[in-house]
Order: sequence, then structure tokens, then C-alpha cells
Amino acid sequence: MPPRHFQLNASVREDVPLSRDNFTYLGIEEGAQTRLVLAWSPTADLPNLWMLAVRMLDRIVGSHNVPDYRLAVDPDHSFAFILCPDEAVVECLRARYGSVGDIKFFFDLVRSVRYMSFHDELNHHPRVCWFV
Repeated sequence: MPPRHFQLNASVREDVPLSRDNFTYLGIEEGAQTRLVLAWSPTADLPNLWMLAVRMLDRIVGSHNVPDYRLAVDPDHSFAFILCPDEAVVECLRARYGSVGDIKFFFDLVRSVRYMSFHDELNHHPRVCWFV
């Protein structure tokens, strides 16, 4: 497949807020990223976003290659964050989509991430912290 040439900011997201749990799952730090892809779905309230994202990744990269990727989900926004093994894979996924059944996932390159504010995180809500 010939290389595709995009405009500089086509299918790119910057300063994407992530929960502290997702930083841990992905093994990344706050700031600039080169291997992170955001798979998002316009379908809201997906019953099992994790498994749908794994199946979608399996269809795109093949089942033998899935262990090379790290995956973290944000069910509140129907986002799946995929840490790719290298930058070439990121460029291949950028501006594409994959589907599982009738659910489509679109891919955007993530240039930078930041910590979600303390009160926006579900597990750090004041009521939850008070009960702990």
C-alpha cells in the first residue's frame, strides 16, 4: 500500500485527558507521545468496550500481533487508547476505521496527553473518596 500524505493536523488530537489508571495501564508519562492512538466510537454506552476494542485490534493487526499492543479504555467517552509497538504502525492506523459487527472505531493519532483533573475522574469523586 503506498504511503498516504495527510495535512499536518489531520486526525490528530492534542492534550487528551487520561485517568491515572490509564497512565498506569499504558505505562506512559504525561506529555508528548509518539506511539499512542485513540480509537473512538460514536456509539454511546457500549456494553463491553474493552472486548470490542480487543476484537477490533485483532481484525486489524492479526491475533498473533495483539500482544505487542497495550490497551486502556475510557468507557465514559467510548475511547480506547492503544499504545503501538512503533511509529510506523501509528501512521498506518491514523485516519482509518475498524468495525466489529455494526460498531465502528475511528483512529486518531495522539500527540500529547495530560492527567485528568482530580474531580473529573470517576474513582476520585469526593463521594467515593469519603466512603473509602
